[in-house]
Amino acid sequence: MDVRRIATLAFRSAWRERRRTWPAALGIAVGVAALVAMVGVGQGAERAVVDRIRAMGSDLVTVSAGQVRVVAGRARQVGNVTTLVPADAEALLAIDAVVRDAPAQSQKLPVQWRDLKSATTVLGAGVDVFAVRNLEVARGRRFDDEDDRAARRVALIGETVRQSLFGERDPIGELLRINRVPFEVVGTLVPKGVDAGGTDQDDVVIVPLGAALRRLMNVEHLSNVYVQARRGRTGEAAADIAAVLRERHRLRAGKPDDFTVQDQADALAVEAAAAESFTVLLAVVSAVALLIGGVGVLAVMLIAVRERTREVGLRRALGATRRDVLLQFGGEALAIGVVGGAVGVLGGAAAALSASALGGWPIAISLGAALGAAILSTLVAAGFGAIPARRAAEVDPATSLRGA
Repeated sequence: MDVRRIATLAFRSAWRERRRTWPAALGIAVGVAALVAMVGVGQGAERAVVDRIRAMGSDLVTVSAGQVRVVAGRARQVGNVTTLVPADAEALLAIDAVVRDAPAQSQKLPVQWRDLKSATTVLGAGVDVFAVRNLEVARGRRFDDEDDRAARRVALIGETVRQSLFGERDPIGELLRINRVPFEVVGTLVPKGVDAGGTDQDDVVIVPLGAALRRLMNVEHLSNVYVQARRGRTGEAAADIAAVLRERHRLRAGKPDDFTVQDQADALAVEAAAAESFTVLLAVVSAVALLIGGVGVLAVMLIAVRERTREVGLRRALGATRRDVLLQFGGEALAIGVVGGAVGVLGGAAAALSASALGGWPIAISLGAALGAAILSTLVAAGFGAIPARRAAEVDPATSLRGA
């Protein structure tokens, strides 16, 4: 019996018994749809995390004052350390692996425009913060070296601040009171969304570092230094930065650092690995649903063998071999798997895209994942259909015909 004839016979038999076979195909379809949709969600989340980390800056190394601890899934600076100063940022520019850096001090402060108030993150930073942190100006202008040296009261605002305070009004040229100190809004920033730690990157007001230190926060130390390393040398830059700061802060061997150096490449690897593990977990959970569909194929095919004993005996009496019967019933199980897999791939892709459209979830439907789910559904159907097919092949034709 050739492959084409087996396939034709299998699909005809499955169609003839469609009232019995469609629930099994539906079970396979549900399992495949869950697998495709969940893997799409997981891969979308993984891609979104990677994109958010990369959007923070090209080859970024972040120096934070004090130790950074992960609290409730977010990185937090522990304690109030005042040893990181602007002179440290200047010293880091002498490192060969460093292109530029931006000293910064940030603090949550009250911000007011007319009668509207908000508490937001105010970031005082050097002029290179735009290049280092990959910040783009949507409207207006950025501040320059002269603004920083003169500690001018100018500010750029993120999209969240713009919407909450100004709504549809043009904020350029308006006076924004930060901690009761008036600042002129000279620009707005292109939205960046939520970072990998869940922080809204658009809920920010950026002012020149000099104005932040002298007019707003009345401090002389920094909370961070954002460093742009040469491409492919972030690890080297991070090590050299740590060595320079330990020397400048006179930290003896064995004494803990009073700063934390975070390599963006390391953060990318960690977050990507976590997202990948999440995708694998979703795939395993969805595969369980597919196995349940395989059990449905097993039940349906066992019932089919029992009810079609006379048909099997007649075919054997007319010259069909056990192999022919085995291939016939195995082909029917494969047909159920193929149909269920095709419907499941389409249904899973549609469900994932609908979830993305309605809920704004990041979705990444890959051809490899869909093809893998379809192949897996076929293998599951073939595996669970092997037992009924073998039982059908072992039917004795004389006994079955007498029983008829």
